[in-house]
Amino acid sequence: MSNRGLIVGLLLMVTVGCSDKPTEPAAKRPLWDPSTPEAQRMNALRLDSAFIQAGAAGFIDGLVVIRNGCLVGEGYYNGFTSATPHNVMSVSKSFLSAITGVALDRGHIESLEERVLDYFPEYVYPQMDPAKYDITIRHLLTMRMGIRGEDADDYAEYWRLYNSPDWIKATIETPLQYLPGARMTYNTFQTHLLSGIITRATRRSTPAFATDYLFRPMRIGVDDWERDPQGGYFGGNSMYFTPQEMAMLGWLYLNDGRLDGAQIVPADWVALTLSPSTNLTHPNEWGEFKNYNYAYLWWLGEFGGHAVYLAYGYGGQFVAAFPDLNLVVASTAPGEVDPATSTVQEMAIFEIIAHYIVPAAEG
Repeated sequence: MSNRGLIVGLLLMVTVGCSDKPTEPAAKRPLWDPSTPEAQRMNALRLDSAFIQAGAAGFIDGLVVIRNGCLVGEGYYNGFTSATPHNVMSVSKSFLSAITGVALDRGHIESLEERVLDYFPEYVYPQMDPAKYDITIRHLLTMRMGIRGEDADDYAEYWRLYNSPDWIKATIETPLQYLPGARMTYNTFQTHLLSGIITRATRRSTPAFATDYLFRPMRIGVDDWERDPQGGYFGGNSMYFTPQEMAMLGWLYLNDGRLDGAQIVPADWVALTLSPSTNLTHPNEWGEFKNYNYAYLWWLGEFGGHAVYLAYGYGGQFVAAFPDLNLVVASTAPGEVDPATSTVQEMAIFEIIAHYIVPAAEG
């Protein structure tokens, strides 16, 4: 057993579990069984302070805390409720990572080394940079296609591609700044290519495939999903889930891809996609998010000295999964904001996680 498995196992021996002990068929159960912080060995006063801070912030729309598979706290603000779906922004990328793993496991994608242009022959053009033929699916999952990052000049590159008449064509035609695989440059439209590949490989729309083999087994459902001008579903952005549904992704990954006794995402895929694809110099930090690296459409790092798997969405959409605490935190906030406001929102939520929720889980 891994150290993480040993820690989680010991935790469960001294706490009352929820999702691990279902009392009725999974399809008929609520998404999360409730419990108290005390029953899950959390400090109730510290946890309560997290929700007080969330309400006082004024911009947080939802905050959910899961411990040992139990719902130990949730708060909704600004007219949102537990049933209100929210645009999770780039948390969509981590969902897309799981979808890719399922497509690979089911044989629709043969290998991560498959060449991207083989899926889009109609977009090959004369005098194309020969290096573009070397772009692989792995490069899309690790943001190493080689095109310009989207955050330069206040996301001008993002909006250039978003406002183009054909997102896939425009992305493929974007000049390479680096050889494929040489350097990570975060650009959402790399993952839009990935959604297009899933659609072509499975011969189904990305949400149709994901619903059958990921969302429904997770007992969640995507409520809305933006589409490109050709009708393809936006890879890596603009999925709509409730915060409780978002938290289920973190719980799935804390359990090596298993839920309700079923292996939904292969365990080896979870292990791969939570391994670093960058080797950034430490210490580094983004507010309270410390020592971070990028994985396969997930971020890795620490809050309060505890390792975390982070699905990171612009403006404060987060799924933070802590393996040593058996803890998942999900948050939502306005996403239609400028970059400076987004940073303020993200930093404030990170502070709530690091200063209140994590210490509450430490006892």
